[in-house]
Amino acid sequence: MSKKIIIIGGEGKGGPIAAAIEDNRRTFGDLSYEVAGFLNDYEIGKTIHNFPVLGGTGDVARLAEEGYLFVYAIHMLGRNYKTEELFHQVNVPQELLVNVVSKRAFVAHNAVLEPGACVLVNSYVGAGAHIGACSLVAAHAFVGHDSVVGPLSHLAVCCVVGSRIEIGKVADVGINATVIEKRKIGDYAVVGAAALVTKDIPDGQIWAGSPARYFKDVSRL
Repeated sequence: MSKKIIIIGGEGKGGPIAAAIEDNRRTFGDLSYEVAGFLNDYEIGKTIHNFPVLGGTGDVARLAEEGYLFVYAIHMLGRNYKTEELFHQVNVPQELLVNVVSKRAFVAHNAVLEPGACVLVNSYVGAGAHIGACSLVAAHAFVGHDSVVGPLSHLAVCCVVGSRIEIGKVADVGINATVIEKRKIGDYAVVGAAALVTKDIPDGQIWAGSPARYFKDVSRL
C-alpha cells in the first residue's frame, strides 16, 4: 500500500517533486509513495498541478496525527534566513520526512541522503556525497564525489557542483551555475544563475558572474 505524502510548498519546488513521484509510479511501477496533496498558505482550497491544497503550514500537526508523511519544499531564493525561520515554525517531525528520489536519477551506493532530501530527474549524486535534510537536488543537477550539501539547501536545474565541495545550510546554487572542486559555499549564501565559482563564498552573500564576484548580502527580511 502506498504511503500518503503531503508536499509543503508550491508549484516552483513542490511541483517537480510531485511530478517525480508520479513518474516513479506510472513509468516504473514504484508505488511506495502517493501524493495526497499540498500545504500552501496562499493556495488553500485550490489545486497545484491537479493535486488539492489541503491546508496551510499550520496544519502539519493535525495531518501528522492522521498518518501522513511530508516533503518540505519551501526554498525562497534570496530569502534564505526567512526560509530557515519558516522551516522551524512549521516544525515537521524528522521521522515524518521522506526522501523522494527519481528513478531517472543516479545516487551512488555510498552517498548519504538525510531525511527529506530529494533528488530529481536525471540528476547525479556522486560517491561519498552527503545531501542534508530537506535539501533539493533539482533536475539535471550534478553533485561530485565527496561533496557535502548542508540542510535546506537548493541546487537548481543543470547546476554543477564539483568534487570535495562544502555547501553550508540554507544555501542556493543557481540554474546552470558551476562550482569548481574544493570550494566552500557558506551558510545562507547564493550563487547566481550561470555563475562560475572559483573562490570560497562567505556566509550570507550573493555572488554572480563568470568568474563569480560579490554582488550583495542576502536579505534578512
